[in-house]
Amino acid sequence: MATVGAFAGCSTETSGDGGDGGDGGDGGDGASEGTPSWPSYLDDAQGDTSQDARGESEVTVAVGPDGNFVYDPVHLRVDSGTTVNFEFESPTHNVKPESQPDGGSLDGTEGGEMDTVDQGETYSVTLETTGVYTYYCGPHQGTGMKGGISVE
Repeated sequence: MATVGAFAGCSTETSGDGGDGGDGGDGGDGASEGTPSWPSYLDDAQGDTSQDARGESEVTVAVGPDGNFVYDPVHLRVDSGTTVNFEFESPTHNVKPESQPDGGSLDGTEGGEMDTVDQGETYSVTLETTGVYTYYCGPHQGTGMKGGISVE
């Protein structure tokens, strides 16, 4: 019954030259298609899954797949205007913003830090503001249940 809120981001880069995604750009290591510079907040995130969903209008992030304390993918790249659907595949999880760009619209799931969402529920948000968003599960942040989205 509870449709949940989203995740937040972490655009801790205050300079404008940190790479705005797109196709390549100049401030990158050129290696993996100019991968985003993920904040150190995600260094201890559980899982190592990444998805480049640029070019797609809608994408899904699995919350707690197989009962694990992870988001899948952990690192996600999307274009501005993409709808991100958080699908709760197990109970006792939520999505709370850690950081997001100025003007970002991710408010997190409804309720307080420890309020969770039922298995089978979905929260959807369309991200317009470019930058890096980071988010976590309130009850499981200490286990590394964190994720990030680069909106380019």
